[in-house]
Amino acid sequence: METTVFLIRHGVTDWHRDQRVLGQRDVALNATGINQAQAAAHALAGVAVGEVLASPLVRAVQTAEIIAGQYSIEVARDPRLTDFRVGKWEGMAYEEVAKSPEYQRFVADPLSEGIPGGEDMKQIRERAVAAVEQALEDAPQGESVVIVTHAGIVRVLLTYYLGSHPANYHRLRVAPGSISVLSFADDRELPRVLAVNWMGALGDVLV
Repeated sequence: METTVFLIRHGVTDWHRDQRVLGQRDVALNATGINQAQAAAHALAGVAVGEVLASPLVRAVQTAEIIAGQYSIEVARDPRLTDFRVGKWEGMAYEEVAKSPEYQRFVADPLSEGIPGGEDMKQIRERAVAAVEQALEDAPQGESVVIVTHAGIVRVLLTYYLGSHPANYHRLRVAPGSISVLSFADDRELPRVLAVNWMGALGDVLV
């Protein structure tokens, strides 16, 4: 039997609209973000979900609660799913960060170059993977797991489970409210990747 894990990026906030780096700043969804969360919930309608996990940041929890509401289950918060700790980049404009030498070094070699005042990729990857592995151990048999987290965490997890170099994480597009789907066999080997950055109904993905 396989366990399906749905990795969902939360909806957007006003900081996304303003092109600012959030990191671990706790900012709520705006109206567009709520609509994106509702669309993700609609896409999951009919899927047997046994657990919904979320980053404890409010934008992820709000998205997860909208999804979990249709299953009448409580959202479990896991701090290991929190967005990157981005140090001095928090609150800065995307464009300004992208031009900085520190960011260019981090993107080129995230295993050697940490975020100034923040985390390095090894720390981020270890905590995110540990959260998924525990979710797999705890998952009710025959039911799927929904994990609502952040774009960076989804990208890190996808590169890890694809067996790709960590520096490739930034090449993946993960849109707000999008769903990426992993299917794990009982032996917990590397999963099949059924979808990345999916929007809309999931029927054709899960066959």
